Amino acid sequence: MVVHQNDYVKITFDQNKKRLTQKWTGFASSDKFREAIDKTNDFVKRNDVKTILSDTLNQNVVKPEDSDYAARVIPTMVNNGMKAMAFVVPENVFTQLSLNKFSDSVKGDTTGYFKTLAEAEKWLDEKV
Repeated sequence: MVVHQNDYVKITFDQNKKRLTQKWTGFASSDKFREAIDKTNDFVKRNDVKTILSDTLNQNVVKPEDSDYAARVIPTMVNNGMKAMAFVVPENVFTQLSLNKFSDSVKGDTTGYFKTLAEAEKWLDEKV
């Protein structure tokens, strides 16, 4: 089921796995990026979401303040039942730096970073 979609991200929900998936493409403005983060957070609040898979393989750089914004919603999502969030990390060094900033602000074993979708999915499956 599609939860939210624009030119930069498609967010879907797999009811069987209780997994929300974000598939990012290109560069999203701060407004579009934050809108997707807010839609994700709102969906987790209203539904039984156990894991989130963020596929950033084709995502461009995220501004530091937007990474911080995204990191601030993780505790809320955990409090609402999310067990784990996995990122599929792109080859783009600059996008990796954006994600590193994000990971520096999120503590604990709630988040994982992977090179392939299969690795990320396996890790998430083991978390629930």
